[in-house]
Amino acid sequence: MSAHQVAVLLQEHGSSREPSDAGDAPDTNDSRRQRTDLLAAVLSSCRAMWSTKSEELDSVAEALGDGSRDVAWRLPYGDAGILEFFVALLAEGHLRQKLHIHALRLIGNACADTNENRARLVEQSRLLSVTKHVADESLLPFNIPVLYNVLVDYEPAQILASKSGLSKQLLGLLMLPNIFHKYAPFVPYVCKILALLVTQDGEAAAADPTIVGVLLTLADQPEAKEDVDDFVSLAAVALAYLASEALQHRLIADDQVMLLLAVFYHAHVGIDYDAIDDEDLVAQVKQLRSSLLSALADVSGNDSFARTYSLSNGVPQTLLDWLRGGNDNESKKNLFLQSAACLALGNVSRSDAASIALIQDYRAHEPLVKLISDPDVTDSQFLHAACSFLKNLAIPLGNKSQLADLLLPQCVPRLYSLDTVPQLQFAAVSLTRLLLLNCTANVWQICTPPLENKKETCPSPCSTSSAKSDDHDNDTQTSANSIIALYGRSDAEPTRLEAARCVAAICRALHSMPVTENLSPVSVSATELSSSPLLSQSHHSPGERQRQAFYATHSVQQPLRFLITQNKWPSLKSEAWFVLALMSRSDDGARIILSLLLDDAAAETSLREAITGEEETEETEETEETEETEETEEKEETEETEEKEEKEEKEEEGVTLSIANSIAQVGSAASSLRLEPRQVNAEQKARMTVVDAENALILCTELAKRAEGTLPAEKLELLQKWVRDGTRVFARRLDN
Repeated sequence: MSAHQVAVLLQEHGSSREPSDAGDAPDTNDSRRQRTDLLAAVLSSCRAMWSTKSEELDSVAEALGDGSRDVAWRLPYGDAGILEFFVALLAEGHLRQKLHIHALRLIGNACADTNENRARLVEQSRLLSVTKHVADESLLPFNIPVLYNVLVDYEPAQILASKSGLSKQLLGLLMLPNIFHKYAPFVPYVCKILALLVTQDGEAAAADPTIVGVLLTLADQPEAKEDVDDFVSLAAVALAYLASEALQHRLIADDQVMLLLAVFYHAHVGIDYDAIDDEDLVAQVKQLRSSLLSALADVSGNDSFARTYSLSNGVPQTLLDWLRGGNDNESKKNLFLQSAACLALGNVSRSDAASIALIQDYRAHEPLVKLISDPDVTDSQFLHAACSFLKNLAIPLGNKSQLADLLLPQCVPRLYSLDTVPQLQFAAVSLTRLLLLNCTANVWQICTPPLENKKETCPSPCSTSSAKSDDHDNDTQTSANSIIALYGRSDAEPTRLEAARCVAAICRALHSMPVTENLSPVSVSATELSSSPLLSQSHHSPGERQRQAFYATHSVQQPLRFLITQNKWPSLKSEAWFVLALMSRSDDGARIILSLLLDDAAAETSLREAITGEEETEETEETEETEETEETEEKEETEETEEKEEKEEKEEEGVTLSIANSIAQVGSAASSLRLEPRQVNAEQKARMTVVDAENALILCTELAKRAEGTLPAEKLELLQKWVRDGTRVFARRLDN
């Protein structure tokens, strides 16, 4: 058959003969068989022409290639063996250019949206007959569309192509010096094929190790930046490969991270997607920006990043430049860069040495203080990234005091009020806790009302009349008040937990060191220092007056109660018992603890469990109330026996102890053990219960001693009993 006869056959029996409304609808089996039978003569002619190397075959291939655009002929081409015949020709190689091109056209069209034919190419790895010619530049305009038609939406072909190393061949095409000038329309298609391959297991290992650097280099070329589609295609597939940790290592080892920053910068500053009409392309740009942020986080978090790039290197210096770039009015674009800088530098600052250098040498915190303090800066992504970065910077002890400005009411504390962004509230209060930990100056900073800060900076005598205003007055509300308020209104348990830990950190600091002269006093009116009915007033040291002033204007009881009554985080409960034990050693602290415990069954139960190491049951409650000797479990029986023996000893002596004598006796018993408040070490979790019991015993002993004559008798007797029980338990532990 001649080429003309083949063309006529395809035209007469193609989809044009079907009803007009059939369109691209699948053929019936009868039509498919009929077309397959008609092609038998065509295949026979092709074989004959190939055997004689006739150039007529080139024209027949062209006619068949044209016919393959008709969906009606695609399956019959496969059924009749036409597809397999031309794939076999490609396998032999050394074809005439025209024959090769039309053979590719036929294969590509026959496989478009036709999985049966795609499967034929995967079978016996026939696809490799196509991919072996990818490096031929003259065939690039044909090879690429064919490969895309075969691979798209068909995973078996993608797997075979990946295993055969197709990505290396495609990378070679992209490295052609004239790729943008001569083959620009095909660059996005090459990237689409790579994007299909990279989803396959093992592709990252099979790919050229330099693939990410090559793709980023191309994306950074002026020609790519001029065409948004080219830029997005190259950058997106580069990031897909960069998800591999091995390729991250290679990018860092080849000192090519600056390329990633250049692409990031252009994506956020060089592209204005508001000027793009194509909605799909706009969506791709937005997705690219998100992927770039994730990639930068992964690369900067790679262990080799910090080893390769010292802070003086160009990469960290570029990030620091981005960080400082937002102090002008170009907020939006700069905030993208600053968020990225916070993320990357936050990974760098995981070591204390880097954190200290970022503060002392590079002043990395200063632009962040300004931005967070700006009420017009509301971008939650930036604010969250900034808080996360600053949390790392706040860990080294030497950095904390230099970050004190973060605790000014207009800075991080303003974020506590953002109830619509609970994740940001959590980040802000977590940062606050780190700043307070082991830093006295920061504790007093957050406890100081705005009015006191004004006094410190006022060049002339300032009025203090407003210090006596209502608690809700803005001039007397401290940032510590804001933390307590956040605890009260937040529904998010992690936020409530961090707020409560902040309160505990403040109380711990107030009871851990003397007040130095250079610390600003907490303003409070004389009426606020009135005596509590729970404890008598005595002469107070400056530190005690400061604490009383703080407690008079800050309701710390509920956050502290939360820490000791929750059971989800045992180590944090232990931390709270340690703080309460410290507080109990002063009258003001004991007063707060008593108000926390009184008439609160959950708090009392938690204290009893801590001091005895036992969980309360209905039987032990009944035993404690009636002092009956009813047998229960072995542990309860032992406890009852000890209580009974103690009661009998007292009755035999005929002594009825007064409350005052009971306090003295209990205090002496506990004091003889020489206990001191102890903090649970993270490495000593197994001993947590023991430490909790010691701290609770100190707490009860101090409360019983300091509440003489003021605490209701039944409450004082309960404290005494717990001290006795705790002392026996502790003594048994010493014996063991």
